[in-house]
Amino acid sequence: MQPVSAAVLARLRSDRLLLWSTYAAVPLLWLSVALLAPALLLGIPLAALGLAACFRYGPLERFPPPDDPDY
Repeated sequence: MQPVSAAVLARLRSDRLLLWSTYAAVPLLWLSVALLAPALLLGIPLAALGLAACFRYGPLERFPPPDDPDY
């Protein structure tokens, strides 16, 4: 896969019609794929919400590194 050139990114940022059409096309593309595989329709948002809830309520915690200098 080739990286996106700076000229393409500059055109995308300057062309508002292209930007808003991209914003409109992404959810439609996601829904069309989700119609083929319905697990995607709920699986991805539920996984994201589940991870957010785990980090918020504590089953998955981020601990600071230990103060041990040999660590």
